[in-house]
Amino acid sequence: MKNYSTLYILTIFLAFSFQVEAKKIALVIGIDTYVPTEQVAQKITWKNLNGAVRDANAMANVLKCKYQFDEIRLLDAPNKTTMAELKASFQWLVDQSKKGDIVFVYYAGHGSQVENSLHFEADKMQECIVPSDAYKGDQNYILDIELNKYFLGITKKQAKLTTIFDSCHSGSVSRGASSGASPAPVTRSLNYTFPDIKSKVAKTIPPSTQGALIISAAQNNELASETVNQEGLPQGAFTDAFLKAINASPAQENVVTLEKRIRSLLRFSGKAQTPTFEGDESRMKTSLFGEVVATSDSPLFFVEKINGTNGELKILGGAALQLTKGSILSDDNGNEIEITLLDGMTNSYAKVTKGQLSNIKEGDAFEIKTLVHKGTANLKVFLPTSEFTDAQLTNYSSIIHSLSSSMAIVKPWETHRFTLAYQKTNDQWVMTDQNANQSTASSFDQKNLESMLKKLGGTKKDPIAIQLPLSKSKSAAVIKALEETSTQITSNENEALYNLSGFDNQNNLAYSWVLLSADASQDNETRTLPLYADPQNASSRNFVFNLESQAQKIGAAKKWMTLQSPSKMAFPYDLCLINLDNNEVIDEGKVYEGQNMRLAFKKNTPLFSNWKKQNMFLYVFIIDNDGGMQLVLPYNFSDNKSDNILEGYAKDVVPVNLEGQYIDFTVSGSGVDKMFLLASEEAIPNAEMLFNVDGVRSQSRGETPNALSDLLGSINTNTRGLSMKPRRVETVWSISSKVFESCEK
Repeated sequence: MKNYSTLYILTIFLAFSFQVEAKKIALVIGIDTYVPTEQVAQKITWKNLNGAVRDANAMANVLKCKYQFDEIRLLDAPNKTTMAELKASFQWLVDQSKKGDIVFVYYAGHGSQVENSLHFEADKMQECIVPSDAYKGDQNYILDIELNKYFLGITKKQAKLTTIFDSCHSGSVSRGASSGASPAPVTRSLNYTFPDIKSKVAKTIPPSTQGALIISAAQNNELASETVNQEGLPQGAFTDAFLKAINASPAQENVVTLEKRIRSLLRFSGKAQTPTFEGDESRMKTSLFGEVVATSDSPLFFVEKINGTNGELKILGGAALQLTKGSILSDDNGNEIEITLLDGMTNSYAKVTKGQLSNIKEGDAFEIKTLVHKGTANLKVFLPTSEFTDAQLTNYSSIIHSLSSSMAIVKPWETHRFTLAYQKTNDQWVMTDQNANQSTASSFDQKNLESMLKKLGGTKKDPIAIQLPLSKSKSAAVIKALEETSTQITSNENEALYNLSGFDNQNNLAYSWVLLSADASQDNETRTLPLYADPQNASSRNFVFNLESQAQKIGAAKKWMTLQSPSKMAFPYDLCLINLDNNEVIDEGKVYEGQNMRLAFKKNTPLFSNWKKQNMFLYVFIIDNDGGMQLVLPYNFSDNKSDNILEGYAKDVVPVNLEGQYIDFTVSGSGVDKMFLLASEEAIPNAEMLFNVDGVRSQSRGETPNALSDLLGSINTNTRGLSMKPRRVETVWSISSKVFESCEK
């Protein structure tokens, strides 16, 4: 008995030791002083900052009080923020980190770019953070690749790493005060060009792909500003928004939601900088420090600005997130708002319909309560209904299965000579041949089937598709499920694009959405719509839900395919392919198996001649045969602004360059892909959720996977903070598409 007790106590002790071994460790850096206090030789003159040290102290306080960090190393004095001290502290952090630890890095200070003509990135620039003794020499900085080595050293130990850089040009490192009276904002950068370091840089693994979360106040081509906080003190605009956001949110809020909240607050403050949140999909669903949290598939919409005079709220979220006029949103406090106006792809306006305006503030989160679908439906479908029971239809499916050994029975979407379907209006079964000749029977059995086939001159060897209707109960359930969606059920089969067909699927009664019109499948606008969706067994608990989801996906794909740009807003570039075998530029049409291709942009000369060269956010995505969507650009958190992507607009053809990586692929198999270029004045929130969507068929093209889609597999949560406009102004956006058909030789 004593031995068991000792063992039990020892087990408890070991378990407890393991639990307390994991720690929360932070390195917090704030640099205000860049001008030396004594008279020394200065090779570079940097401006002092006003709020970086205050930011660092505020962050350290939050880490201690709200998140209970075990160890915080705060560097906020000039003698503690030199290049040597910073490098030593980064190495200390690597050495201290252990498996399971929560590790946090915060930097507030100057950031800059260094020219490197041998760098693989298109802009030939590297990002860096600037120590307090940067005045000593041209290369007194810490490059992004050096920071990456420290961060990878932490992730290799399987610690959970989160970093925040509130500095200029911080978008690739894996910020003065302004108020209404200030003539110009102070930024955490300096108009100084470092000498070209001419150093070859090997591509490294981004820490964000190894479980780290890298947060930057601005993209690598942007400046990060300081602002005046509520106490009238200078503070980094991003850090100010960040602290407000985490104080207004639960500790276990996921990163996706936190990002939206921060973006909303930044835009309200009028700061034109684009914070970036880099992390893989699973990391973005965890908390700020990597802890698992409950997530929801429902998108959140944040209040960006409140007009106290007319009671109007500006909402971050618009047509790109499928929001519609008249839709009702609600928050956790019981307030409800109605969308009154859509402003382009990214914004909308609303009014309070339940609750008080005074109870709502900037940064508050709302989710969809009722989505109103007005106007043209995304998709029209036909449902063959009946008075049959589920048991009767299951029996019919069994009959079909037994006949399949002696007759050429095929699936509804496969090539066939005859079609047998139930006609509810006349309560009869109708067989139709390819010339629209018909034969009927009052009941479904083998004898009647063979008789109808014989009357139409057919034999058992002729392919026949037998389409079963829905039962009375299943019809009611599917109709109810589609009532509140953008899928419209039509009673006229000729108006529908898809038919819900029932059939035998390996001795199971199953149903599938099947494209009705062969002409529709050949139309360029809807050419890549799936011929059919994955069959759903009628006995499945998720039968109705899955059918609704498939219809919504097909409808969303069709909506993108038929979406037209606003007049006079067309972006003056189209997508094209470059044949790497002969450098031929292919605008659209057929490409052939074995050809090596590169995705590129091609200038549209007539449109370009009248274009004002506005810097736009570019999104490239693909819709394939299966109704699936795949985001191509931005890729792996790459820059997606047109000024950089299109290399100053000087060239007629510009390959899609994802910071040194081209989109190259070899054509394989056969099928059709439709590629879209969406240009938007404002960033689209959570583009990865919008453009990365599974298709309605489990296998691409039935046999051969899409080589280009296989090449890609990224998410991106790049965001942008824009200055608030004093009045409602239509957001500039444009969309165009190209269809490429892969053909076997």
